[in-house]
Amino acid sequence: MAAKLSKKELKEPDILQSSIQKITDYISENTTRFYSILATSILAIVIVVGIYLYWNDYQTNATQIYAKAQSSMLRNRQNTEGISSDTMIIFKELIDKYPHSWSARMAYYHMGNIYYNSGEWDNAIDSYKKFVSSAKADDAGIKFLALTSLGYCFEEKKDFKSALDYFEEAQKSNNTGFEAIGFRNIARIYEQLNDKKKALENYQRALEKARDPSMALFIKRKISSLS
Repeated sequence: MAAKLSKKELKEPDILQSSIQKITDYISENTTRFYSILATSILAIVIVVGIYLYWNDYQTNATQIYAKAQSSMLRNRQNTEGISSDTMIIFKELIDKYPHSWSARMAYYHMGNIYYNSGEWDNAIDSYKKFVSSAKADDAGIKFLALTSLGYCFEEKKDFKSALDYFEEAQKSNNTGFEAIGFRNIARIYEQLNDKKKALENYQRALEKARDPSMALFIKRKISSLS
């Protein structure tokens, strides 16, 4: 059996009803201000939703062009000229239309590789630098690869000091799994600079990180010759 309400409780107004009445009174007294706040809130929600939908569509369209470029590279993997012409056109279209997308950043990296394989060192350097400057997170270690590729480009140009700078910078990035390659590159440049002591130090570091038997054998021979 339900408990009976006391006379005091019967006389007290319902809490919900009282709250609604207060809100209604506030709106009546501040009509203009209330509707202004309401309109601003609705506009803010519309803007946020609009930005989300636009950005989602932006990234989706960019990804579709990126996938098209990837397909082109696969079709022409045996034909360097095909990759250089067809794929470059697609990557440039991607960068022109969606410059702020993740796909555009990756396009710079792939363009650097294409230029490098074609021996166009300056164009490769320009593309790799654009990728590095736009790269944020580096969970996959692609920034390491781009910095290392910059080192290779300057090494090809016989600018060993710049090559060393980029190889050392690469070692400071996410280089998990690439440590031995990084130290070997640094050691090789020190050899070119006739600094055998530092070359030996880095070859020894490379040997400590080496997991591939053929690489380990190569490094051991280098250490032996420098010793």
